[in-house]
Amino acid sequence: MGISVSGIGSGLDINGLVSQLMSAERQPMSLLKKQESAASAKISAWGQLSSSLSSFQTAVRKLTGTSIAACTATSSSAAVAVTVGSGATPGNYSVQVTQLAQAQKLVSPGFADAAAPLGVGTLAITPAGGATVNLSPAGTSLNELRDAINNAGIGVTASIVDDGGASGKRLMIIGKDSGAAKSFSVTGTGALAAFSFDPNAPVAFGYDGSGNAPAVMSRTQPAQDAAVTIDGMKVSAPTNAISGAIPGVTLRVSQLTASPVTVDVQRDAAGIKASVGEMAKAWNSLKSLAGTQTAWNETTRTGAVLHGDSGPSSILSQLRSAFTKAVAGAGSLAQMNDIGLSFQKDGTLAVNDAKLQAAIDSRPADLQALFAGTDGIATRLNGVASELLGEAGVVTTRTGGLNATLRSLSQRESSEQSRLDRLEASYRAQFTRLDGALSSMQNTSTYLTQQLAKLSTS
Repeated sequence: MGISVSGIGSGLDINGLVSQLMSAERQPMSLLKKQESAASAKISAWGQLSSSLSSFQTAVRKLTGTSIAACTATSSSAAVAVTVGSGATPGNYSVQVTQLAQAQKLVSPGFADAAAPLGVGTLAITPAGGATVNLSPAGTSLNELRDAINNAGIGVTASIVDDGGASGKRLMIIGKDSGAAKSFSVTGTGALAAFSFDPNAPVAFGYDGSGNAPAVMSRTQPAQDAAVTIDGMKVSAPTNAISGAIPGVTLRVSQLTASPVTVDVQRDAAGIKASVGEMAKAWNSLKSLAGTQTAWNETTRTGAVLHGDSGPSSILSQLRSAFTKAVAGAGSLAQMNDIGLSFQKDGTLAVNDAKLQAAIDSRPADLQALFAGTDGIATRLNGVASELLGEAGVVTTRTGGLNATLRSLSQRESSEQSRLDRLEASYRAQFTRLDGALSSMQNTSTYLTQQLAKLSTS
């Protein structure tokens, strides 16, 4: 609306009159605003429930699959590091490292200048079991040979090393991968014939009695597998990470051992108990939130934001049913109570640590079936939570309905505001005309009074 001025003709209080009339007319708009605020509050409440339910599902998922049967492992020596994956089972193993996996390393004869051409010749490298790659260096200096090898992409790298002697510049070639199957040969011709190397007839690098190194390409380190014995059984691997020898366990060996190293694989009792505790805590948080949002205050005679909505109680009811139903195929652990998980009088979950520990120690397979079996507790809970949070679930349908209500209220508010604007304009127009008419009547009255006064004095 534009700027309005109270009756300037008759002194009629147009603003006051319009304000009083519009105050009554705005009652429907106030009701719409109140309904909009209530719907927004409910959407926020359902958002909190959705978040809490998602957190509960996350905690539940830690008890599905093989996580409930997870193990941990320790090693008595840093020479053998241990990591545990799925499929590990408790056990104690004696491990001795007799050989480390390594890549083949070769070193050329020494030269005084790495940038000086060595003469006409060719160089080729043949990976074990692979095709020969003929190199195309820009020249025949050590630097150019190094660059050609590194640019060939054939599973080896080259560098220039310097032993500090007068002819100390040497080309070193190293295999990228460890393991006996990763050896390679080098074939040189002409001026590069001294760079030839055959792993089947290797020349070992070393110094003779006069301190001279070999005048041909020699091996400083052979390509070899890691070798360990596990409880007397010989095991080899192309890398120092040995997997599969012990089910679900990877051994990472870093040095030889003079005596056996003890590797101990145990059920991860602490992890399992922590996961069960997290699930119980997440349930209790969800239960508390649902109770708060649907509560009734007897003193103030008012309900919380979702009081009267059956949705929150339906969520808790479906989940609780998934908790309490007996599990087939879990042996002696058919019920949640069998592992010390129980509902209290107030609906919260409590965990009996001693009973849970006993189940972990004596019934690990049954415990896994109880939680992670086809019809296990965690499996069921995860499924119910997915349905509740899904497109057809109560969380989505309630939120969708409330959002639709908000859109409808917004449209009604827009229409109502347009009606109020038109009505206020109409009131102002009517009172402005009335003000004009009153002003005209006042002017006429004043004129007549003046004329009558003149007649009485003449």
